[in-house]
Amino acid sequence: MNRIDKRGIVLLTTIGLLMMLSLLILKSMDISQKYFEKSSQSALFVQLNKSFLDTLEILQQSSQEIDDAQTLSTIIGLPIALGTDEGDISIMIDITSMGGVININKLDAGNNTVNEPLYHLFQTILHEYGVTNSNFFLSLLLDAIDTDKNERAYASEAALRDYRFDDGGINSKESFAYLLDYFTANGGDARIYNIPWNDIIGFVGEDIDFNYIKEPLLTLIKKEYNLHLLRQEEILSSYDELDIPLSDKNKLKALDIGFFSPRILCSINLFYLKQTMSLNFLYDMESKKVGYIETVF
Repeated sequence: MNRIDKRGIVLLTTIGLLMMLSLLILKSMDISQKYFEKSSQSALFVQLNKSFLDTLEILQQSSQEIDDAQTLSTIIGLPIALGTDEGDISIMIDITSMGGVININKLDAGNNTVNEPLYHLFQTILHEYGVTNSNFFLSLLLDAIDTDKNERAYASEAALRDYRFDDGGINSKESFAYLLDYFTANGGDARIYNIPWNDIIGFVGEDIDFNYIKEPLLTLIKKEYNLHLLRQEEILSSYDELDIPLSDKNKLKALDIGFFSPRILCSINLFYLKQTMSLNFLYDMESKKVGYIETVF
């Protein structure tokens, strides 16, 4: 099957998925609309929760069909916008890849060993932003990820100094923000806050999706490995399609960079008159499990 035929099948599959999702949510909007006049805040929450359950149901039914770079790119490129006939209620659903950042927990390779390619990349990141005491910061991260209480450097085991912090993994933005504050409070460089961490690190997943590497991270990877020819021009499915020397491909493979990640972020945004409410959730299409759920009022 050639690439054009493949893309045609992908498009039909994606359109079918989006149609099912749209019809399901529109039906729930018609049912819940009558409650908005009585208590709009409660109704917003009810509708948002129903939309989440509808979206999750469709994703769980369709996960096996979303299994390659082309299908994922089509879904990401077609955000869903729905509304009632009266125009007073509308919903937007956006899907983005979560494979564009590094799982910071992979700095620890297990058995008290360090993931050397990632370690050197983080050194490059800290150097690029002029952060001093970089070795202390990396020791702090590694001691937060491992489960023992042995300090790699003086004061690098945060769990020994603050009972509120649990080591054994950095699993949220809040935990990482705590480590940034701990670093600066213990003699670290405040320039650590200048790094666009949201575009560089995440907290789950095994690999990085080349197609969705965020620009700050891609720039740093190119600088670390001197990859001047590296480009993100179209959606790729394998290293065979990447037009760079084999030696450069091997450098990317060492960072666990692939061409499809099953982790997606779904954002459901509900609008009613002048009120808005949003729900974001992480979904793994391989395990069919939901990660964190965040509601924004």
